[in-house]
Amino acid sequence: MMDRGWRRGGGVPGLLTAAARAHPEAAFLGDRFGTALTYAQTEDRARRFAAFLRGAGLRRGDRVAIHLRNRAELAVALFGTSLAGGIFTVLNAKLRPKGLAAILSQAEPSVIVVDESTTANLEGIDPGTTRVLVVGEDSWASALAEEPWNGDWEGFDMDAACLVFTSGSTGTPRGVTLSHDNIAYVVGAIQDRLGYRPGDVVGGFLPLAFDYGLYQIFLAAQAGATLFVGDPDLVGPRLPSILREAGVTVLPGVPSVYAALIALGRRGPLDLPRLRAITNTGERLPLAYIEELRRLLPGLEVFVMYGLTECKRVSILLPSEFEAHSDTVGRALAGTEAYAVDAEGRRLPPGETGELVVRGRHVALGYWRAPEETARRFRKRAPESAVELFTGDSGSVDAEGFIRFSARSDDWIKHRGHRISPLEIETEACQIAGVVEAALLQREEDDTLHLFVTASDSDLAPATVQRALGEVLEPAKIPDRVLVLSEMPKSINGKIDRKTLASRLAD
Repeated sequence: MMDRGWRRGGGVPGLLTAAARAHPEAAFLGDRFGTALTYAQTEDRARRFAAFLRGAGLRRGDRVAIHLRNRAELAVALFGTSLAGGIFTVLNAKLRPKGLAAILSQAEPSVIVVDESTTANLEGIDPGTTRVLVVGEDSWASALAEEPWNGDWEGFDMDAACLVFTSGSTGTPRGVTLSHDNIAYVVGAIQDRLGYRPGDVVGGFLPLAFDYGLYQIFLAAQAGATLFVGDPDLVGPRLPSILREAGVTVLPGVPSVYAALIALGRRGPLDLPRLRAITNTGERLPLAYIEELRRLLPGLEVFVMYGLTECKRVSILLPSEFEAHSDTVGRALAGTEAYAVDAEGRRLPPGETGELVVRGRHVALGYWRAPEETARRFRKRAPESAVELFTGDSGSVDAEGFIRFSARSDDWIKHRGHRISPLEIETEACQIAGVVEAALLQREEDDTLHLFVTASDSDLAPATVQRALGEVLEPAKIPDRVLVLSEMPKSINGKIDRKTLASRLAD
């Protein structure tokens, strides 16, 4: 018989099993529906779901789609899928039927798990051989009534564990394929920097279909912490009271989450005595946000990060490094190499700007059933080298290893003969008193720049913003038009919805 000893690490199931053995009665998952599960209870339910899947004929590598709003059962389903040898994909509850159908046609799941809020999205979709389970109904209860499967995980660390669907360069959803080793490695590397603790309560207000929202399940398990599974729609006036009631100590988010806190903090004290740290993802956290959050919440630790779904996380800037390196996104994770290359793919000297390239065990397996796009982004340039992720993002890496991020690959715009990064202008806008959020778009037909902002001061005038920007930016970077919005539109992952803003450029 083949010796399988080299595979151990336990993959995704091992994260839960280790935590359940270390602190079985510790609280792991709680949600706004009143569900509260310890680590032992979560593992018991995951093993029951694994037994159901195995009995239903799930084969190694078969997919299970989890289309739920944020709730504790989502974690049960993904751990059970992994233990049974399947590949899980968590699909955003706000997907509409057309978008859901496009993903399901690629993933071809054997099982799909829905709840009362998402089951209607399956209308008009031919399930074919896909089995549908509805959380809260008999089908889900029957699955968890199985005797727990007590076997060991039978997979290998390099097996695919998860598909994270993002919008591709052609507009078609693409599934980033992550292995068990990708996930287990990067969870440990992130934890080395963030230092989650057993007594922490992590606020899960990002969609769990969004990769960093999803990883909070794994990070909490790695540390033996508690994850409060919140809802993205709770990011608003009620957020501080919810954070207090849940006892949240660590709040992962995208800039819009912190913009909401800042806006509330300008109206009155936030009173969040247990909140000790925030971690940022999705988009660059403006320096002005960091400074104001530290002012509103003295002693708060702010972790600035850079990453992308194709490798989850590249770098983290520690709070202790912030003062000396506030213009960077930190150094690459342990066991990770990041550097810049020129247009021909040649490595650039420290400090020179080019395309950022990443090497490490967290670099994904590629895109699901998309070999051409995989070949463009995931390159093995020599027989003796590892696969390198060409991020498409521009930036530089200095001699100390600190990364200066310039722009996402599709962010740069050409305006009146100048190459402009919207991020630079948005960052300066957020420094203006009263401005909370900012998004710059270009109307290509007349080559004009339009800056959308939200403000905590209802009297903020567009001319005030333009004058303030004129004092710090070159003339070519001054927006032709500033629009003050009462609320910034958001995507299903909580980022600024630039497509919706673009539809307003004709106004």
